[in-house]
Amino acid sequence: MTLRADLTPYVVDASIVIQYLIADTFTGPTDALFSQVGQSVSLVLPEFGFLECANVLWKQAAFYGLPAQQAQKLLTDLLALPLTVIAASDLLRRGLQIGLDHQLAIYDSVYIALAERFGYPLITADARQEQAARALGIVIKPVTDFLPES
Repeated sequence: MTLRADLTPYVVDASIVIQYLIADTFTGPTDALFSQVGQSVSLVLPEFGFLECANVLWKQAAFYGLPAQQAQKLLTDLLALPLTVIAASDLLRRGLQIGLDHQLAIYDSVYIALAERFGYPLITADARQEQAARALGIVIKPVTDFLPES
């Protein structure tokens, strides 16, 4: 993995990425975060982050009235995002241990393992994931920090 040295890297959870595509609580700050990608920040996530987001799109289309054509467009937008993707296989052992220690799903634990491995702050909207990450000494970067000062 090679990141530009002039950019601040963050591990970004799917709970944030999806809010760039579908309006939710943190969509405003998430939009502000993504506007800084490539200028001052880089965002890193495990490869399955796309799968998690695609599952949300499916769920929105299958159960909540999102038109299938819109879901397809949002998936195309997701795949075009300028994210640094990391293979999850090297993170699974640590992710499993984190999950077992903190009663946290493996996919949430792998984001923490990724942040731990590279020493990057984690941006998440998942309270349980944030709590486990903090317990392990992972720096949490609130997505609201990316909103411009008023």
